[in-house]
Amino acid sequence: MLTQVEIPYSSGSWHGRIAADWQAEFQDFEHWQLEHSGDTVVSYRSRKVCRVQTPRGTLYVKTIWGLTDAGMTGRDPLSFLKWVFRPSRALAAWRISQRLLDAGFHCARPVLAIRRRSIVGYPTDVFISEEVSAPVLSEVLPNFSAEQQLDLARLLGRELQKFHAAGFVHGDCILRNLCLNPDNELIYLDNDRSKVHGVTTRPIRNLAQIGYSARRCGAGSDFPVILFEEYAWQAGWGKARSQNSIRRLCEGIEKRLQNRLKKPAEY
Repeated sequence: MLTQVEIPYSSGSWHGRIAADWQAEFQDFEHWQLEHSGDTVVSYRSRKVCRVQTPRGTLYVKTIWGLTDAGMTGRDPLSFLKWVFRPSRALAAWRISQRLLDAGFHCARPVLAIRRRSIVGYPTDVFISEEVSAPVLSEVLPNFSAEQQLDLARLLGRELQKFHAAGFVHGDCILRNLCLNPDNELIYLDNDRSKVHGVTTRPIRNLAQIGYSARRCGAGSDFPVILFEEYAWQAGWGKARSQNSIRRLCEGIEKRLQNRLKKPAEY
């Protein structure tokens, strides 16, 4: 998958970046949006994702109005302030997607990343990407046999270790945001919170996310163990580190599953 050739974009109060070969379709973004409402895939107070059919193919349009739902309702003032003053999340998604593609990983190719501010300075971001023609793993896993599920766990361990070794951390590493290409390589979706890892973005968080997501999708308790063991072996962890890390990860997943009975969580 090759990176897009990007150029600056402006349409009315919207400004950002666009893939050069898509600029003819988005000469007037507001007009395009009115004619391409699409089908809603996800809708929350802070963000909405729509699937839009175009003559050139299917696009996913993510509109972001806030950092979190709590920030939009006043329950989290810090989140609200972060959203108002932080750089464009759409442009961040564009840049990390390009970096992933440059590094040889697979993700949805970015089409348009734009932001506008209201008259009082409140930002709205829009990030548009091409559709990936593959089912997400949350739909695939329940149809797998027990043996196929464990094969998938090993594959996820290998692929995630390569991803982290290259310096990346996914922002929401759950099965709904992962696909497989015909070569059994991971395709990473929903990258607006993905980034190069550092002190505040530890790769271990992705392991907790993917292990919990798999359990929520019906995988047995051995699934995350096999995934973590493969990851640890690929990463060259010693025996003590492997055992301690896997134990803590599995305990955390089981605790979240118990808490889910009290407060349903999204997977």
